[in-house]
Amino acid sequence: MAPVASALALVLAAAAAVDAKPLSPGRHAPPTIANILSHSKRQLHSIYSKYYGNAHGLSKPPPLPNKRDVSLPAGWAYHGCIRESWDERLLQGFSFSSNTLTPLLCLTECGKRGFTLAGTEFGDECFCGNEYVGSGGAPNPDSYCDVPCAGSESETCGNAWLLSLYTYNMTGLPSCTVVDPSTSLPGNETSTPVPGNTTELDPSPITNGSLIANFTTVIDGATTVIPVYTSTVDASVTTSAISSSSATAAPSPTSTAPVHQNDEDESQWYSLGCAVDSDSPRILTGYSEIHMDSLSVDQCLTLCESKGFTYAGLEYGEECYCGDSLPTTIAYSDSQCDMTCSGDSTETCGGDWRIELYELISSSYDNSTSSSAAASASASVIAPSSEVSATASPVVTVSSSSAVATESSSSAVSESASATVSTAPSASASTTAPSSSDVPQASGDHVVWAHHMVGNTYPYALQDWRNDIDKAHSYGIDGFALNMGSDYWQPARIADAYSAAQQSGTGFKLFLSLDMTVIGCGSWADASALVNLVKRFADHPNQALRNGKVLVSTFAGSDCTFGTGSMNGWQGAFVDALQTAGVDIFFVPSIFTDPSTFKNIGFMDGELNWNSAWPMGSGEISTATDWNYLNQMGGKEYMAAISPFFFTHFGANSWNKNWLYRSDNWLYATRWEQLISMRSEITSLEILTWNDYGESSYIGPIAGALPAGSDVWVNGFDHEAINVLTKYYATAFKTGAYPTITKDSIVMWQRPHAHDAIATNDGAGRPTGWNWTDDELYAVVLTTGAAEVTLTSGSNTQTFSVQAGLTKLKIPSSPGSISGSIARSGSTVASYSSGTSVYTNTPTTYNYNYFLGGSS
Repeated sequence: MAPVASALALVLAAAAAVDAKPLSPGRHAPPTIANILSHSKRQLHSIYSKYYGNAHGLSKPPPLPNKRDVSLPAGWAYHGCIRESWDERLLQGFSFSSNTLTPLLCLTECGKRGFTLAGTEFGDECFCGNEYVGSGGAPNPDSYCDVPCAGSESETCGNAWLLSLYTYNMTGLPSCTVVDPSTSLPGNETSTPVPGNTTELDPSPITNGSLIANFTTVIDGATTVIPVYTSTVDASVTTSAISSSSATAAPSPTSTAPVHQNDEDESQWYSLGCAVDSDSPRILTGYSEIHMDSLSVDQCLTLCESKGFTYAGLEYGEECYCGDSLPTTIAYSDSQCDMTCSGDSTETCGGDWRIELYELISSSYDNSTSSSAAASASASVIAPSSEVSATASPVVTVSSSSAVATESSSSAVSESASATVSTAPSASASTTAPSSSDVPQASGDHVVWAHHMVGNTYPYALQDWRNDIDKAHSYGIDGFALNMGSDYWQPARIADAYSAAQQSGTGFKLFLSLDMTVIGCGSWADASALVNLVKRFADHPNQALRNGKVLVSTFAGSDCTFGTGSMNGWQGAFVDALQTAGVDIFFVPSIFTDPSTFKNIGFMDGELNWNSAWPMGSGEISTATDWNYLNQMGGKEYMAAISPFFFTHFGANSWNKNWLYRSDNWLYATRWEQLISMRSEITSLEILTWNDYGESSYIGPIAGALPAGSDVWVNGFDHEAINVLTKYYATAFKTGAYPTITKDSIVMWQRPHAHDAIATNDGAGRPTGWNWTDDELYAVVLTTGAAEVTLTSGSNTQTFSVQAGLTKLKIPSSPGSISGSIARSGSTVASYSSGTSVYTNTPTTYNYNYFLGGSS
């Protein structure tokens, strides 16, 4: 250990001696470690590897970084004690180690990042994923996973080479054909699967029309079957997929998940917990049936829903109760609802005078919130314009033998449509054009915000803020949500932003978005610091107001207690403290908790639905999550989110974030159109983001300080040309009418390599979700009249005849450069060319960011 300690001391001493002055904009990380991150971090990682060992290529994962993450889910269930893979990790989506690890912490972090599998290992390690990788997956007795959790000795967190595995919204996983490391070493070509652990499932996707099934199986080599879980829209598909795996799973009685999807229909119920019942009176008094010999959870929920009740409860294994309301005081005892259902031994249906309560949050009888529409989204995409005939059909001319063009025959796509990931891209164009008369009219102001990462502005001066503000204002953006982190220098940058906004004379507004993944919130002193920050800018003329109150938001915050022991600490320590100081705030956080609770959370005036910006799976974006939130806000404000792209690729020696969200089929335009169609319900939206380079979601210029390492996928990938669409759509959202197009323009984008390409020199590996995306060149054209549009990607060239208005086009990607042009009467009126090659099938490193360009 001594040599390791000495080496660590030397590296740390060298790091401390480095002059940490700012580097040139766009090439470094902010604050004081900017100059040493790229070198000392790798040296430290190397030393740690030597200490912990690299046996079988594995080492202890890094500590959990205090960095942005995605939403906190509900619905996790324990699956079992599972064997780790040999030579690689079984779960490879995300991992961290923590000396405060508990199953709750692990599931929270995995769930926030959108993963459906989570496992704790060796007491202090957490691993996340959506699929099994490698030879692991064999079940072991639960008693084998007996290492106490580092953060809770009363709980167990796996063991050496064993994971305590949890699944999200599933009672069990399909079994896997696996190779047990104890009996099959690398290189043994005659390895045999573990007996009794083989399943035979159809490896092809189960489809219903154009909808993909709930899961597929993927063969990994000759020995491993990996369960892959994807989101689904059609409830009937979900049912068939689950039933096909239930024969091989080994479910055991478990408590009901917090959000329950009724498999008998499409309704969703929120689990309130296990309550103590009595006979004078019963908790639910509207309707009841007892002595039900075949009772299941779904049967009771369906019964209550069909009779018009919003609450349901199961008791004593065979009793179902319904009601319209709950008593004001209920005692809960979650551990005592342990009786199996009379009709399904894998579920629990309350206990002796213990009732499992559910609340209906999305009814199958309410078509406005249904997400079961089945429609193909490969070519029938809405193209908004006030000038295009609704029957206009672009004519496609194919100039390449390597692709076949197809035209859409559908006039519209349901807002909740889903589609499978394309495996054979073809040229396509939109065919319908809703006019301004299709845009809902609504009273009151509609505002467009953009999320600005202050953490990327370390080298910013006042003029840099002016540049951002002037550009954003010209795009129709009303203000910035300033993502405030914990760095000591950030308040000074925020002060500059307010000064620049005032100097601009544009009326551009600003408000704080407190990043609670990095800001301390465990004590009253933490709250006082936030109170003082809000007070500092509350009276500024460019402070954004909502209903006359100071607008404040957050990223996350459901874990904040400010020393009170609960999330309600926000009320007394923050909201009330500000009010006492004379500052009334309009608080719209993004707290990532169950939406059914929002109406009862007193400290919030609204909620920003952060994850509504992207599809959370392989399907298309829909408004299902918007309606789910809207129906449960209880009159509070709903702020929707919109984003063009998402890709992050930090390796295990950095932030350890490596995934993408599907951004295909003109995500930015499609999402704008969805929210414009809902402007009678939604009055504010937030663009994610202006400058989050590490997550590739930026629409602003590449400026300031890039997170260390992100330059690999950011430099040379400017996204500013997309703002011709920002201005077009923002105008429609705010005014209720699509603007008249006065200038021909084209904007186009594609990823820089094939989605299934193998990088030759990438230490982070393929990102989670790599197989959710297509290989397409996307384009949106705005034309003043009928025109010919030609798109080229490498050797593929196609020409489309379009009418006036906005039209979406796409062709298959091909190695080489990209270009596009708009011609009218034989003359080119707008064009763009990348000049150099921007697409390859043989990348050196993985980059799923989009290369984007447009006509000037």
